[in-house]
Order: sequence, then structure tokens, then C-alpha cells
Amino acid sequence: MVKNFGGKNSKKVGRKFVSNYSKGGNKLRLVDDEDELYACVYKMLGNGMCHVLCSDNVQRLCIIRNKFRGRGKRDNTISPGAYVMIGKRSWETNCDVTNSKCDLVEVYNTNEVKKLKDSVTDIDWNMFKQFDQPGTNAGDDDPENEAFEFSNEEHNNDLENSILEQIKAEDGEVFLQDDGDMDFDDI
Repeated sequence: MVKNFGGKNSKKVGRKFVSNYSKGGNKLRLVDDEDELYACVYKMLGNGMCHVLCSDNVQRLCIIRNKFRGRGKRDNTISPGAYVMIGKRSWETNCDVTNSKCDLVEVYNTNEVKKLKDSVTDIDWNMFKQFDQPGTNAGDDDPENEAFEFSNEEHNNDLENSILEQIKAEDGEVFLQDDGDMDFDDI
């Protein structure tokens, strides 16, 4: 029997369209050319476009190619705070650097971002901190950079102290109130 047999949507997400990361065949892509730069997405515009802040500290309009749209969008989800590799359009003549266009070349997931930060040290990765997605930390395992710390220790100590103060009266006696019998029909 055929592997992708089924109803309406099963063939669309069949095995032949999935890129296989489990075999380890995919190598981390680094910058090869002088027109390629690392960037961070800071605003999604729609219609296959987004604004990115590049590693040379210039904001550019990034055009998302069709490879990363439609069926290829599964493993290449682009959102604000995503780390990407872009290619500058060196063939275009543009006087204004801030309105220059670029093409999306690669999208990095969180595991690849960790490897990228370890392998490429000549770039100041802290410039992209302001665009990181909350909760992902984009490869930072440093507890100082975490936004929240969940702890009940201080609250528990305050609660215990207040209870002990209420229990101990000046005489050292404990007062208990008897509410009497309760009628469940009144409730």
C-alpha cells in the first residue's frame, strides 16, 4: 500500500516533503560571500517582506524568497526575533543605504543559533538582544539574562513569620474562636 494514503490533507504533509534533520546531514551554513550577512528580523510586514537589522548595523528590507514560503515554510518559520542570513543585492544601484533590499538565504532555529554564536566570534551578537523572542533566550543559558525567576522562598518565610506573630499573643495564649454549629440549609 502507498505510504501517503488517506483523505484530504495527508498527502500535503507526506514524508517526501519533510527535510530530514535526524540523520545529521544538514551542516550549519556560515557566511561564504562578501554579500552575505547575519541578521535578526525585527518586524514582519506581510507579502513576503520583513525588516531586518544586519550585522553591519544597517536596517534593510528583506524579501522572503519562495523557497521559504508555502510548502517550504514548515522548517523555516520566520517571526520577529528570528536569526537569518541575508544576501545583499550588489547588482542594484541604490543611493540610500537604509532603504536597500536584501534576499533571505537561510533561517536558523534555536539550536543552530547556539552553534552559530559559538563558531562566529567576530560579530557582536548583543546588538540582536533587543529583538530576541521572550522565553526562547535564543541560545543563552546564562541565568543572569533570564527575565523572570520563580521562587516561593521569600514569600514562604514572610508567611510563616506573620502566622507565628498572630499565634503568639502577649500572654503566650492561643485564642481560638468557636463559630458554633453551622446550618447547611442556610448556605
